[in-house]
Amino acid sequence: MEIKYFNQGKIYLKGKKESVWINPDKDNLDNKNYEARIIIFSEKTRNFVKLGTEENRVVIAGPGEYEIGGIEISGINSMYVLNIDGIKVVIMGKNEGEISEKKKEKLEEADVLMISLEAKSGELAKKSAANYVIPIDYEDKKEELKDFLDSFDRENLESIESLRVEKENLPEAMEVVLLKTN
Repeated sequence: MEIKYFNQGKIYLKGKKESVWINPDKDNLDNKNYEARIIIFSEKTRNFVKLGTEENRVVIAGPGEYEIGGIEISGINSMYVLNIDGIKVVIMGKNEGEISEKKKEKLEEADVLMISLEAKSGELAKKSAANYVIPIDYEDKKEELKDFLDSFDRENLESIESLRVEKENLPEAMEVVLLKTN
């Protein structure tokens, strides 16, 4: 699976059989290099798709359990858990307060945690058992990004274009990865 980050919480996940867009804008969906049948909006305000206008795509914009093309998706408010190619990806959008037991359980199962930067993001990430931790939605939050990276002793971390993740090659310890905005 390959992960690309586009800015402001827009994420593209490319699996072996299916691809997923999270919080795309119209230009992202129209780009032929990044086609996806599954579209997820973590916040209702980001959803610009009119009902029935995306005939060949499945649009998810709310909590629930879904399975599309072999990808399992579980939505709990602004948190989504995706199982793609046997890899559990947890995407944690804006935190809406206290973390429920169900969310804590999902955090502990994560192979990849993509977390929106806020004051307690570093603490939350450290409580997860994720092999990879990737900050998202950091473009306007220079100080929060600095604090987040500092909490992992990775203040001089170089950003990379994309991250390729394979179940059999997950790192033993938690790794922080900073993705460039595409």
